[in-house]
Amino acid sequence: MAMDFLSKLRQLADVVIDEAKTNKEFASKLEAVLSDKDSTTEQEASSKKAGGKRASNRRDAAVLDPVSLIIEGESILSERLHPLTIKELKDIIAEYGMDPSKLAMKWKDKERLINHIIDTSKRRASKGDAFRDN
Repeated sequence: MAMDFLSKLRQLADVVIDEAKTNKEFASKLEAVLSDKDSTTEQEASSKKAGGKRASNRRDAAVLDPVSLIIEGESILSERLHPLTIKELKDIIAEYGMDPSKLAMKWKDKERLINHIIDTSKRRASKGDAFRDN
């Protein structure tokens, strides 16, 4: 390799190191890349997990996982869904792909949305039961 190339590479590494020392956000992004983690910052990751905002053309993240709750019982899922708003119910339907035809997104009846989530969750939770040993 040419010495000029190695010199330029060393200069680049020095600039990256200096920036990482003075810029905490840059350092955390480097750490995420070098540790094979997702390159989002911890703040961005926590906002996604906590039902944070998404891009303007996307719905908000779901506030709960209906399939895991239906395993605990239909009444538990129903109790957790009833206090939610219509918008939050539609966020759940969108995030878990419960409406491929996009018809439920037009519904205005909260009870209808809740029933749709419960029915879809039941089907998904029991999918493959015929092949499982009891």
